[in-house]
Amino acid sequence: MARRITPKEMAEDKAKVSLTGLTIIMMGTLFIYFLWAVINSKFLVNFSIDSLVGVVAFVILVRNLKLKYDVIKKYTSEKQFMILDFVAFVLCFLIKVVVQIPFDFSLIILLLSHYATKQIFNKIIEKK
Repeated sequence: MARRITPKEMAEDKAKVSLTGLTIIMMGTLFIYFLWAVINSKFLVNFSIDSLVGVVAFVILVRNLKLKYDVIKKYTSEKQFMILDFVAFVLCFLIKVVVQIPFDFSLIILLLSHYATKQIFNKIIEKK
């Protein structure tokens, strides 16, 4: 039997999704910049330090994605959220690597993805 989720738990879960989303934006951006640096061989400091930052960002990114999906799984299927995140990261990577635009739109795409995720999740919680 499924246990009842309290309003306090719902508020905590909203905060978790919001905070993990913001961390995902920051770490995802750092990791995409690292991938861009590796592809173009243009490192901020040198390869060793940049790769250390890239690996740490990737680990934090994966841990926060897992935490976010675990929270979402309590309320609904996390598949649509995974697809949204995947599409956002692929788009960011393609914009950063393939399209050489002076202004970097990858951060804006990740912010829009976070906002959409937050809105969808809040609507799901309000129905409970």
